[in-house]
Amino acid sequence: MSEKIADVIKETENNKADRQEQYFFRTDQLTVGYDGKPLIREINIQLKKGEILTLIGPNGAGKSTILKSITRQLATISGTVYLDKEKMAKMTNKEVSQKLAVVLTERMRPELMTCEDIVATGRYPYTGTLGILSAEDKTKVKKSMETVHAWDLKDRDFTAISDGQRQRILLARAICQEPEIIVLDEPTSFLDVKGKIELLTILQKLAHEQGLAVIVSLHELDMAQKIADAVVCVSPHGVSAPMPPAQAFARENIKALYGLTEEQYSAVFDPSRPEKPQFEHYVRSGQKLLRCGYTTGTCAALAGKAAVRMLLGGQKTEEISVLTPKGLWVTTAVEEIQSGDGWVSCGVRKDAGDDIDVTAQSLICVKAKKTAGTKIVIDGGIGVGRVTKPGLEQPVGAAAINSVPRRMILQEAEAECLDAGYEGGLLLTVFVPDGEALAKKTFNPQLGIQGGISILGTTGIVEPKSVQALVDTIGLEIRQRRALGEEALLLTPGNYGMEFLKDRPEFASMTPVQCSNYIGEAFDFAVSSGFSKVILVGHIGKLVKLAGGIMNTHSRVADCRCELFAAHAALAGVSRDAIGRLMEAATTDACLEILDEEGKKEAVMQSLMKKIGQHAAHRLGGTVEVTVLVFSNRFGVLGETQCQEI
Repeated sequence: MSEKIADVIKETENNKADRQEQYFFRTDQLTVGYDGKPLIREINIQLKKGEILTLIGPNGAGKSTILKSITRQLATISGTVYLDKEKMAKMTNKEVSQKLAVVLTERMRPELMTCEDIVATGRYPYTGTLGILSAEDKTKVKKSMETVHAWDLKDRDFTAISDGQRQRILLARAICQEPEIIVLDEPTSFLDVKGKIELLTILQKLAHEQGLAVIVSLHELDMAQKIADAVVCVSPHGVSAPMPPAQAFARENIKALYGLTEEQYSAVFDPSRPEKPQFEHYVRSGQKLLRCGYTTGTCAALAGKAAVRMLLGGQKTEEISVLTPKGLWVTTAVEEIQSGDGWVSCGVRKDAGDDIDVTAQSLICVKAKKTAGTKIVIDGGIGVGRVTKPGLEQPVGAAAINSVPRRMILQEAEAECLDAGYEGGLLLTVFVPDGEALAKKTFNPQLGIQGGISILGTTGIVEPKSVQALVDTIGLEIRQRRALGEEALLLTPGNYGMEFLKDRPEFASMTPVQCSNYIGEAFDFAVSSGFSKVILVGHIGKLVKLAGGIMNTHSRVADCRCELFAAHAALAGVSRDAIGRLMEAATTDACLEILDEEGKKEAVMQSLMKKIGQHAAHRLGGTVEVTVLVFSNRFGVLGETQCQEI
């Protein structure tokens, strides 16, 4: 190495060290994830005092994971986090807490604590082991609450205030901690427009007037653009270095970051169009990111919350938020607001994301009406189906509003009542104006749900191309068959099986359940529902996969039909040439033709049926007898396992 090159390297290293000295907070080659499994690698971010660093990107990309990792809520996998030039890993919890405060999105449920008590916990890094506050500490508690305009809440039970008020209290606690850096994870997710502006104004004052360093994740890009001094873009592909807001919010960068088409970008960001909140959470499907939506149950909870708030508060609510069971916040516009004597109704538009859903863009409405007594009653109105057959989640005669949506609606209504100091009764009626017409495009009529759609959702979120809705429907049909007193369950994957069964008089008295590719799940439902026998009838093209223990027969999961034929053909003594042709065959019928030519079709099918029977019995766990009948449209019945149990 020449002396000149060595000097250049040394100068570069010194410049880098000088730059690093300027930063109050930075990460060096940080890798984060869960259970030791990396999720995001090579995170290199820096922040000076007096600056606001904003993290943006689609939900699910890892913003919260990064923030939890840099604040020691989650263990890092590798790399280093520096706080005030010190390695955080070598600092005590007390040392960290005197410099860094955190406001995360998880709900706190402390018992018997007032808002003032919550804020006072911010002084614990400075008190003795007993946590006794001095007069000076109490003054700082009051000042912190006044900073966020929350002193009037000091004596209120923390669990009895609204989401927006909780967020102000948690921010006050962080301020009371007197940190040098404050980290916030989507703090505006459930605030109204006024609350968002107030909070962001406070953050700007903390940074620009008091010299704090602020790291905040935001999903509202307009808000992020207004307050950011620097921006980090977080995507499933990685994390950018901090960049100027002008670069981060450039059209092409935002399109790439969120996977938006030009049309989608224009629909959201074109200033000529009215602003409309949009839920942004993505799942990966192959090489694509698909946007999730939210369920009819979430829509009902949103609409009910807005209706109760306006009924009790008397002020128009144009935007509303709820926390879904999946842990994601949904914020959306309130539509079709109507009111009368002692009632208010509101609607929320169903957003199915990139999923194909017959209820997409339908209006889910809730009418809130004051009643005598203290009970909150939830019922269905126009366009919400009624249960007419046993075996479903709700009893016969009840509105088809499942338990999780009912719980979401009730919790949000109760919180609004507490916030308003209302102790009377409420009738919350869910209705869907076009629900009766939509229901004709669903499974509801055959399930025994009449007059409208169901209000559904166990997580509150719709994942596009998700199989969960189909699997849930299969489970409903199976449970219904058992509720009607049937002991034996007849399953078939699809239309081929349904056509075959029409010509089989021995099955005429049984109602088949179509299980699609989800044979394993159907078996599981049979066991949990208490069936004593299962009969599976299907085409060789799908059911041959059971010989390999494959219980999801979709070709994307496994397509080893030819390999299974070849393996069992080898066991039956089929020639090497024929096995080679089996491996190259395009269809299972082509395999059967080759075996027929070799005079080995029956022997190979016997071998395959034995393994199919074993794997089916194993999945059913030894509690249910199982028979599998396999056919081909060309060759007819190919084999039937003996009724067996293990």
